[in-house]
Amino acid sequence: MPEKDFETPKKAKTTVYMTEEEETLLNELFIKRLRERRKTDKSALLCEGIRLLFEKEIGGASNV
Repeated sequence: MPEKDFETPKKAKTTVYMTEEEETLLNELFIKRLRERRKTDKSALLCEGIRLLFEKEIGGASNV
């Protein structure tokens, strides 16, 4: 088996509680990206949202 030149980032599993409206919004984003042929998953969308909120609230890009 060949060695990989990169490390897979450690991931945490979590439970998210959301309203039906928030779930619908997430599903709409997911479907939009699928139609644009931008491969994604709901976890990736939530992670992107967290990063955007962090940048908005704390400011600046960070390598946290």
